[in-house]
Amino acid sequence: MNRNEWEFEFTASALASAAKAKKETHQKKMDWWEAKKKETIQKVRDSGIEVKDSVAASYSNTKGNFGPQITIEAGLQRDLSECQDKIMEHNDLVRQYDGWAQVLDANHESRVKLQHDDWLFFFGQ
Repeated sequence: MNRNEWEFEFTASALASAAKAKKETHQKKMDWWEAKKKETIQKVRDSGIEVKDSVAASYSNTKGNFGPQITIEAGLQRDLSECQDKIMEHNDLVRQYDGWAQVLDANHESRVKLQHDDWLFFFGQ
């Protein structure tokens, strides 16, 4: 079977709706991770430890790990690093889906052929 070569045709408007839904999903996940990061930082501060957060971490296009750093209690450092990684991951996905929604909204009447990976990108869970 050639299922990896199959193509499925969708309207750009249907894909735009899917991209917006995916963007919203990843925005919610990013918001959750940001709240978790604040909670972890508060736990660290409540224990009397100061957290140093890199200025570069606030820029979404910064390469490398410039996330917040603490040197005591490895579990808190791990939690803080995980939050930062997930925030960056979901921020990237929010930006990707937003870009696709813009392109597809601008071409509402177009029909687009999707392959399996494309379908998963827009509709997969």
